[in-house]
Order: sequence, then C-alpha cells, then structure tokens
Amino acid sequence: MTGFTPLADTSPDSSDRRETGRLAALVMRWFFRQASIAKVDALSEGFRLITLAGPGLRNVAWKPGQKIQIDVGAGANRTYTPLSWDAVAGEARILAFTHGDGPGAAWVLNARAGDACQFFGPRRSLELEGVDDDLPLLFGDETSFGLAQALSTRLGASGAAVFLFEVSSVEASAQAWRSFGTQRAVFIQRAEADAHLEEVEARMLQILDEWAPTPFVLSGKATSIQRLRRVLGSRGVASSQLRTKVYWAPGKTGLD
Repeated sequence: MTGFTPLADTSPDSSDRRETGRLAALVMRWFFRQASIAKVDALSEGFRLITLAGPGLRNVAWKPGQKIQIDVGAGANRTYTPLSWDAVAGEARILAFTHGDGPGAAWVLNARAGDACQFFGPRRSLELEGVDDDLPLLFGDETSFGLAQALSTRLGASGAAVFLFEVSSVEASAQAWRSFGTQRAVFIQRAEADAHLEEVEARMLQILDEWAPTPFVLSGKATSIQRLRRVLGSRGVASSQLRTKVYWAPGKTGLD
C-alpha cells in the first residue's frame, strides 16, 4: 500500500494563513521568553499557585506590580501579576484564578509540572510607585490577588494597607489569601445584579471615615470600578488619588 500524500491547500486565503502563522512564530521567538512549570499548588477552589522556572526568568529587572502575558494556547494570551520573582534562581510565582471557561481557565486547570510555557514581559502595568508613602486602600476581586500581594511586597513588613475584595466565594478566597501570610483583608460575597456593591460602598466609606486612606487602587471588574470611582468622587476624593486597572468586564476577553 502506497503512502498517502495530502493535497496542498490551494484555497484563495491559504497563503495568508501560512504568512500569519509564520509571523506569529517569529513574534514568539523574538519577544516571548521560555520557561517551564515547576510546581502547581491548589490553594482552594478556583485558585492555583503556579511556579515558573527556567533561564528565561534569570537576570530580569522585575518590580512588584509589573505584569507578564502567558501564551495559554488557542491563539490567546492571559495576563498575570507575579507575586514574586527570583532573578538569580530563575523562578517566578503567579496566582491564577479559573475565571470563566475560556482558554485561560483551561490552561490553569490543565497546568502540570514539567509543561513548557512561553511568556512576554515583565512590563509596566499599574504603577505602584509612591504608594508606600501613605496608607493605600486596594479594591478588587479574585483577579486582583496578584496585584495585592505585589503591593504588600512593596510596602514591606513595616507597611500597611487596606484590602477590600468582592468575591464569588468568601471561603475559597480567604483560604487562598491566607496561603500568602499577607495583611488582613475584607471579603464581600457577590450577589445577583451586583446588589452586594451597596455593602462594598458602605465598607469603603466606613474605611474612608476611620482610616482616611490614600491613594486608592481600584482593580478587577470594569463596572465595579466605575461605580466606586463615582462614590469616592462624591466624597471629595480627587482623581489624582485614584489608580485604576480593569482586568475584566462581562462579555469581554483579552483585558488586563
């Protein structure tokens, strides 16, 4: 029996697809660093602590708060804020939350020690310079935990911050949070139609009255950030005191 030779793709757009594939491969070689997954720890439901290792992580100038973008397959990248980065040993840790059912969540759930990994960065994301001069308040959700840990790292043992999170599961979030040994945080359970944001607003205004924090770091869901910006603005908080970073929005992908 003779071997079968597949017919060449002669469709009108076949050359465009091949060119796009070659361009993508070049971009991966030029800009993406190579690493492997050294360890995956399941901290609680939905949370995975993933340790990356390899020469591509060595001799890298990383600052807390900077981000990396990981190739998660299916032509998609997902953005993470590393919790820590050892440029000598060539090791970095990210906290991944299985948000939704897209390629990012699939990559997190299927990640195993020994898997190859490609990433781009680190590069600037939300600027944390200067937040160690005052008592900052950080609002976010499960996707903001990496940023919160980066802020804690920047503040150091003598620093203090107020952390306020809207979450899908208070129990799972608190369990993951305790794994880092970071500062105390307030977790508020999400409710239908964002009804829980009334409690978030009340807590934030209470903190504002008791602690007078500044600056305010608002991160996570786009609509939650917009609402809290209005609340803080109504209390006289200037836009110069706000630092915002949208990580996701309902029905949107590719945000970071």
